[in-house]
Amino acid sequence: MKKVNTFELARDIMQNLWFVSEPEKLMRIAREFLSKSPIVMDAVSPEMTEFSDADTSGAKGRKAKKVMIIPLHGTMTKYDTCVSDGTQTLAEYIEGYAEDDDVVGIVLDIDSGGGSGNAVPPMVAAIRKFQAAGKPIYVHCDVCASAAYWVASQCDAIYMDNKASEVGSIGAYYMYLDNSAPNPATGEKWVTVYAQESEDKNYAYRHALAGNVVPAQEELSVHVKMFQDDVVAGRPGIQKDEKGVLSGKMFLTADAIRLGMADAQKSLRETAEAVMAVAGINS
Repeated sequence: MKKVNTFELARDIMQNLWFVSEPEKLMRIAREFLSKSPIVMDAVSPEMTEFSDADTSGAKGRKAKKVMIIPLHGTMTKYDTCVSDGTQTLAEYIEGYAEDDDVVGIVLDIDSGGGSGNAVPPMVAAIRKFQAAGKPIYVHCDVCASAAYWVASQCDAIYMDNKASEVGSIGAYYMYLDNSAPNPATGEKWVTVYAQESEDKNYAYRHALAGNVVPAQEELSVHVKMFQDDVVAGRPGIQKDEKGVLSGKMFLTADAIRLGMADAQKSLRETAEAVMAVAGINS
């Protein structure tokens, strides 16, 4: 089993830029994690499955063709955690499948509110390598927000699992720990600063902040522009001028399809079958 040094993960939690939906829900977990000393633990391998070409598997002299289903669940991190693989590891799997003749495509099964900024580039690079090999990579998702949608938008198609599935939250923010005026209840005060382009992101959780946040907003704008440009390039049909689409709002399935943020509603199996079909394999 692969070993995980949690120090790198702790450093990311404290110092990295985050693209995630509803961050306040994660702060208690992060605080509890950071209260522990860095340790080394065994990492749990991702529970990847495959959808096989049963019809051709029995053909003489021919191996079964398959679609690999790769889960991207929970908060995205670049490095492996104690219970999950980071995107750096998932990217290695994707790149390996690009060179595997038996793998004709991938379904990225996403149920994630997003994660750290540095978790995105390894996945995007791996997706492009897979596509360059002439293989389709589709997304099947329930919740696909922020950094997770950044990744999804670079794939060939996005299918929503059910009518209550959601995509969006295209935006970014910083969270600072203010030790100068600690909260009497928790001993700390968190200050959140959102990019000027992300006025709709995590709207229900935001509070009025005192002080000058313009410099931090300007710094965030650089990252948000990259995020938005990649989404528009990856989803050329997206209705980018519609209110909320590029400013952090979440959308349910019907609106996501209407706005070009997703392609259709399909089950995980139907998504795998769609990949088989576009790869020219009859399942």
